[in-house]
Amino acid sequence: MTDIHKPSLYFFRNQVHFLKDNFHIHDEELFQKFKSFVGHFCYFTLEMDKMIDGENNYKHLFETGQNTPFFAIKSHQESIRILTQIFPNHSEFWDELDKQNQHFYLTLLKEKYNTAQQPVFTLQDFEEYAVGKHTLAYVPITALDMIFEAKNSIEKLKDIFTLIFKGIQMNDDLEDLQKDIQNNQWTYARSRVEEFMQENNLSNEAGLDRFEERVLYVSGIAEELIGYSKDHFIAAKNIAEEYHFSELSQWLSETIVGITQNEALILNLTHN
Repeated sequence: MTDIHKPSLYFFRNQVHFLKDNFHIHDEELFQKFKSFVGHFCYFTLEMDKMIDGENNYKHLFETGQNTPFFAIKSHQESIRILTQIFPNHSEFWDELDKQNQHFYLTLLKEKYNTAQQPVFTLQDFEEYAVGKHTLAYVPITALDMIFEAKNSIEKLKDIFTLIFKGIQMNDDLEDLQKDIQNNQWTYARSRVEEFMQENNLSNEAGLDRFEERVLYVSGIAEELIGYSKDHFIAAKNIAEEYHFSELSQWLSETIVGITQNEALILNLTHN
């Protein structure tokens, strides 16, 4: 499918840039310091997620001298060091950080449990882990609200982010189906495919390559999932435009174009 520059990575690496529209930045140096924290924190979180998911090629990393676990921990140390310069010990920010960290890592723990159990996922199950896997992105919203004056309610930003989390996760689950099978990662997309195969007595007796992926598209599941993703990006864009979050609106518009191209490709494959 069309490359839409992996919206999840692009979004989380640039989230402070997207959030800036909603705050009166009275101290640019402080803002840049906070932005540095988010960069380090984001890198650490993404690397932790990759390690827990088993996505790293440790043989390649070792042979090429890429000590990513060390650099991830180093980034985390730097992020905390920066935070201590911004927020005093008694700040409510630390409670918020604890809350979101607990939610995030509990979600990862449950994700591994579900991979072992392979339950039938409902849409509610999906939305729960979609938010949980991205919940740390709420931290910069709350933190910026403590540091600077917000132009609009931060709840609207959180609403936008929640919609984006669901759109991103569904798109990732759809595009990463084969990789998730190889890494033994249980997702909503995999659950739906497995459920469809059982209901229709389908099995890969012929040993066809990427059989589950074929079922994903032929069954119409892919069409449904990408429609869900697109709808959530559109809903997020509508709120962003209403509250004049211009950078978010622009990114969402570009993402929707990519999603629409992928949707057209899926429809072409399944209806011709």
